[in-house]
Amino acid sequence: MGEKYQLMLLSNIDNMSILTIVSDVLMKYGWHYNKYSLGRHSYWSEGPIWEFGNSKEITESETDRNVNVNRLINIIKDISPFYSQSIVFHKYINERTSQAISAIVESPNLLWKEVCISFELDDLLPNNNSTCISKEIKEMFIDLSTFLKPYYGKTGIEMKGLVDEPRQLRLDESNFGDFNYFSFECFDHNKFDTGMKKYKVLECDKIGKFIFTSEHISGCN
Repeated sequence: MGEKYQLMLLSNIDNMSILTIVSDVLMKYGWHYNKYSLGRHSYWSEGPIWEFGNSKEITESETDRNVNVNRLINIIKDISPFYSQSIVFHKYINERTSQAISAIVESPNLLWKEVCISFELDDLLPNNNSTCISKEIKEMFIDLSTFLKPYYGKTGIEMKGLVDEPRQLRLDESNFGDFNYFSFECFDHNKFDTGMKKYKVLECDKIGKFIFTSEHISGCN
């Protein structure tokens, strides 16, 4: 396993909604559960992952090329009441199967959650072409932010985790990812816009703003 490219968003909506939205968006871009490789999902039954409780991981016994969406819907219903859920999706890219892991990590107060989708970076960049996947990742991030309505989110290679709760967020350009989203609750956008002229900024239906610091995935030629 090589480096990971991650999409991270801080959300306070319920687990079932998070898992459903993430699954719908991933499938829109060709990532499926249990189609190209055996599907896996997991959860922690007694408390979040950082409490080191008991976890349960389930691997499907056979793949389903017909994509039984009801199977995934039932899985989401089953695991939503628990903690730190993850679901593994796959996509056939450049003659090989790649995986994306969607996971929830709860904050200490359990209200705010870090929603993370991790991709294998090498599979996203065939022949070291940094332009081939950035548009899809960018559009996926926009869709996730639009539907999850997070407090904020960002994307990048092997990133440090998000803050545990909104009051800990300190806006600093050095902490930006390639693609960033900030809700209007984060800060005074008008004041912040002054330093954003060098970046592409997209306003999203009075919900928040996207700040794109890179047209391509960073760290690649």
